[in-house]
Amino acid sequence: MTSTNTTSSGRSYRGLTPEQRTAQRRERFVEAGLNLFGNEGFHATTVRKLCKEAGLTDRYFYESFSSMEECLIEVYERCLQGILARLQKSLINLEGKTFPEELIRRLLNDFFAEMEDPRVAKVCMFEAEGVSDYMHGLYNDYIRRFVMVLMGASRAYVKEWPLNTEETEVLGNAIVGGIIQATRNWAVNDYHLSRESLVNGIMVIFKGSQLLLGEK
Repeated sequence: MTSTNTTSSGRSYRGLTPEQRTAQRRERFVEAGLNLFGNEGFHATTVRKLCKEAGLTDRYFYESFSSMEECLIEVYERCLQGILARLQKSLINLEGKTFPEELIRRLLNDFFAEMEDPRVAKVCMFEAEGVSDYMHGLYNDYIRRFVMVLMGASRAYVKEWPLNTEETEVLGNAIVGGIIQATRNWAVNDYHLSRESLVNGIMVIFKGSQLLLGEK
């Protein structure tokens, strides 16, 4: 007699299809990865630790990921895509409806609010370093995305944008680099500064750029 609770391929179990169960297990590994990578670090995390944290066996780990690096990539991209989505939402909701300074402040506040989760800060700010060339490329790709978001918002500060594409990239990298360093310092010092102080400090860079490029 065949049990109604079988997990055979194609059959539902507790109302879930095999695909849904696989997706659930993957999510448990992603959450476990955020906890471990974001607390102990990638290099200190093993498959055994990850499986214990997720409450699953290594068989299920390799069902979802081919390696620990692939799991880190998934966690890393989830964090950064979530931050970018929040920034894009603010741009859509506020652009053209508020003063440029208020828009930049909102974007910075959104970013630092996400980084107040120490797990997210560690994964995004530290754990991509030295893992592989692919992770290094992924890190640089997200830097470019953040540069595009901030430079796009910054253009609202001036009447005519005087910089060419390459010069805009240099300015954007300089600003984003400053934000990254401020975030790293904030995180490693147990969030010793208020979010407001971080935003106010970074805003000086934008205001300085406004004066140099010409006010709107």
